[in-house]
Amino acid sequence: MNEGFPHPETGEMLSSREELLSAMKEVDERMSPLYTLKYALRAAYLEVSKPAESPAPRYRTPTQEKVARCPRCGGRLEEK
Repeated sequence: MNEGFPHPETGEMLSSREELLSAMKEVDERMSPLYTLKYALRAAYLEVSKPAESPAPRYRTPTQEKVARCPRCGGRLEEK
């Protein structure tokens, strides 16, 4: 018989589905501000960092070569 699941943080036995879902919701609520902060920091980093550059044409993989071409006409995209 299944006696329950021990809460990894508190050690409390969670014996029902509702208790387990409640514990997960509580952890999600505590983590939410951290994820908000993480996404804000990522956005700030993207604003100050340079975009990725493709390697010289002779060193490109076939996939990188496809990305370097216009999807509509197949012409080469200009490097900025």
